[in-house]
Amino acid sequence: MKLDVPGAVSVTAGLLALVYGVSMQNWPAFAAGAVLLGIFWVIELRAKAPLASLTLLNRPNIKWGNLGGLIAFVMSTGVNFGLTIYMQDVLGLEPFTVGLVFGVPGLAAVVAGIVAGRLIGRYGYRTVLAAGLLTQGLMTVPLLWIGTSTASLFIIVPSLFVLFFGHVTAIVAYTVTATSGLPDSQQGLATGLASLSQQVAVTIGIPIFGAIAATRTDILDGIKLAMQAQVVAIVVAVALIWVGLRPRPQATEVAEPARVRSSA
Repeated sequence: MKLDVPGAVSVTAGLLALVYGVSMQNWPAFAAGAVLLGIFWVIELRAKAPLASLTLLNRPNIKWGNLGGLIAFVMSTGVNFGLTIYMQDVLGLEPFTVGLVFGVPGLAAVVAGIVAGRLIGRYGYRTVLAAGLLTQGLMTVPLLWIGTSTASLFIIVPSLFVLFFGHVTAIVAYTVTATSGLPDSQQGLATGLASLSQQVAVTIGIPIFGAIAATRTDILDGIKLAMQAQVVAIVVAVALIWVGLRPRPQATEVAEPARVRSSA
């Protein structure tokens, strides 16, 4: 099997430059990263054995499913980072205590992993993906009321319970969405593309959150601003995904003659 070395080099260098540019507000580095990622895109479209089969993005479920995964991971990585900084630097909590704050609501993620598949089977991946992302975004809203008192933990813990449930539900739904409706020969490529979306999102999530938060001199104000941006981004993404995954009329038109022939 031939390795896609140019693709691997260009995407790695591009992401590194992009993250460095955002983190350090070095816009030449950011521009270089964007150019390298553009080169990666061209390489993948022409490669015989691409690292990520970008031609699959022509399929709506692949395109919008991966967008859902990208948004879910970018936002969760950012909010976890922001809350960690807040609880340690603003509330003065010990790292172990911060871990408990995240760990206890994490039980909701376990439940979501179990029930998400059933929800998809009943309501479809479009509805579950949109609902999971919207839950993740809307449960960030209560976090905008956190303050300098440890009483804010009574806001954080319940919010994270529901937020983590929505996040994991969205992850399961995006994985199903991004790998559905494909022949067995393309399942591996679709799974690789879904994994790439996840890795890219995890890489850029903290730098984006940190760059927005750094525009404010006060830590708490910066964290709240970044969270506000996250809520807006998720709502916009959900609207795009909902429209992008809408049932296509031609599918019905093709199915009708098939039913007529079968009845005849």
